[in-house]
Amino acid sequence: MKEFTEVARNAYQRAKARAITEAIEWQMGFCNEDYSWGDLAYYGEYFEKMARKYGLVKEFKENGII
Repeated sequence: MKEFTEVARNAYQRAKARAITEAIEWQMGFCNEDYSWGDLAYYGEYFEKMARKYGLVKEFKENGII
């Protein structure tokens, strides 16, 4: 059982790191895109969901992601 929780914890940490990386890449490439209001609403909702799932709400708000 201990091995399973360790694997789950590692998977969670990897997914959290992917969410952070994705947000950084989106933010860095923002100026190169021409987003519609609908696109912005979609990405705002998407990153807010990721932030809540991985405990990143404060970090994402501080960095202007959400």
